[in-house]
Amino acid sequence: MQTRLLAIFAALFAVIALVAGCSGSSSEDSAKELPDPATLLKESSGTTKAQTSAHLKLSVQGQIAELPVESLEGELTQTPAVAAKGTADIVFLGQRLQGVDFVVSDGDLYAAITAGGSLSNFGPASDIYDVAAILNPDVGLANVLADFSDAKADGRETVEGVDTVRITGNVTADAVNKISPQIAATGPVPGTAWIAEDGDHELMQARLEPSPGNSVTMTLSNWGEPVSVDKPAV
Repeated sequence: MQTRLLAIFAALFAVIALVAGCSGSSSEDSAKELPDPATLLKESSGTTKAQTSAHLKLSVQGQIAELPVESLEGELTQTPAVAAKGTADIVFLGQRLQGVDFVVSDGDLYAAITAGGSLSNFGPASDIYDVAAILNPDVGLANVLADFSDAKADGRETVEGVDTVRITGNVTADAVNKISPQIAATGPVPGTAWIAEDGDHELMQARLEPSPGNSVTMTLSNWGEPVSVDKPAV
């Protein structure tokens, strides 16, 4: 009987030790699962800086007073010159306009305010909103990724069919105002980046939140695919 009790206690202790060991190991593995955010941001910034084109979906949540865009979808390119084209929902002279065709070429913004209308030159895109700046290696998303602070990898998400690591932190006012002067940040802005975990760590999505509940989200895909933007004849 005594021998049997000892065997039962020994088995019980073995099970407890195994569970404790597995539990500790699982916790440790969980902590190691997410990559170092600073390294991921640096590698993604380098990849983004070298990109020549991308498909962009941009949306504004809440309100950003000086930003006339509510949503936008289009193509961005750096070759043979900086340019962009697509459609946008905008606020123009107090009115909401949907499906506005636009082109950014040679720094100027061309848009058709009426559906099916011809494009008109509205002058320097930077005076209204220069979407082409998003891909600019010096002032665009590559610069935003390089100016993250307090970075934390806090989860995984699938974005545009790609497995990403979600990184949160703060972006310097300088980097925010370079990519979008309309935000007019006066201090660090909370930011989130969704970066592909594998491969060259392409940036799949980025969000800037200038004030609580008011943010700009940029979702990217088709990195490096050929994009042709013709300058409008106006």
